[in-house]
Amino acid sequence: MSLLEQGRAAEAIAFLKESSRLAPKNAQYWKALGVAHASLNQLRDSIEPFRQACTLEPRLLDACYYFGRNLYGTDRYAEALPPLEKALATDAVKGRAEAAIGQCLQALGRNEAAEKRFESAVAKHDRAEQMARLAYGQFLIRQGRAAEAVRVLQPAQEPETHEASYELGLALSQSEQLDDAVAALRRAVRLSPGRTVARLLLAKVYRRLGRVPEAEREEMAAIAMGLPEQQ
Repeated sequence: MSLLEQGRAAEAIAFLKESSRLAPKNAQYWKALGVAHASLNQLRDSIEPFRQACTLEPRLLDACYYFGRNLYGTDRYAEALPPLEKALATDAVKGRAEAAIGQCLQALGRNEAAEKRFESAVAKHDRAEQMARLAYGQFLIRQGRAAEAVRVLQPAQEPETHEASYELGLALSQSEQLDDAVAALRRAVRLSPGRTVARLLLAKVYRRLGRVPEAEREEMAAIAMGLPEQQ
């Protein structure tokens, strides 16, 4: 596992596979193998190791949560729900599992159930509160409820992150709070200058405010960086 801790995930995989083969009941080895694959964005390859870890030792830190999240990341939303429910039952920080369940339910079109999960995740006020608020805010934006999203996202601005500032800026722009949207989007650009989606949204808001030179500056910067990236 030392290779994994050193950030050498590709090298670690062969060793962890052998360790898991020799000690197939060791949930730690299976989890580490899943982490190694996931860190290389090999999400499908990570699923079986995480399944083994979650099955062998459901209370192992992150095992069931990672299993559920990687199922979600491969669009297997219904399959992700049972391990995430296990994580919710066993993890000390419950907000992240509950928010993840909400995202799965949202992807399955079960919006009423999803919203209840998001609300519950935010209400836990644990270390995952910012993550839960971002997930809930994104849900509300997609539901066309931008003004409600603003109220959810405003308390999620500490610590400052690009994602939190961008989502707040998006919600503010959609609820016609344009000056506040500029401030949030400028923070997003400052935090991650290379993320062109935030720059392009900032340019749109500048144009709506009649601030054409500033809009053109952001547009030119985005063009220079290439096509927009996903947030």
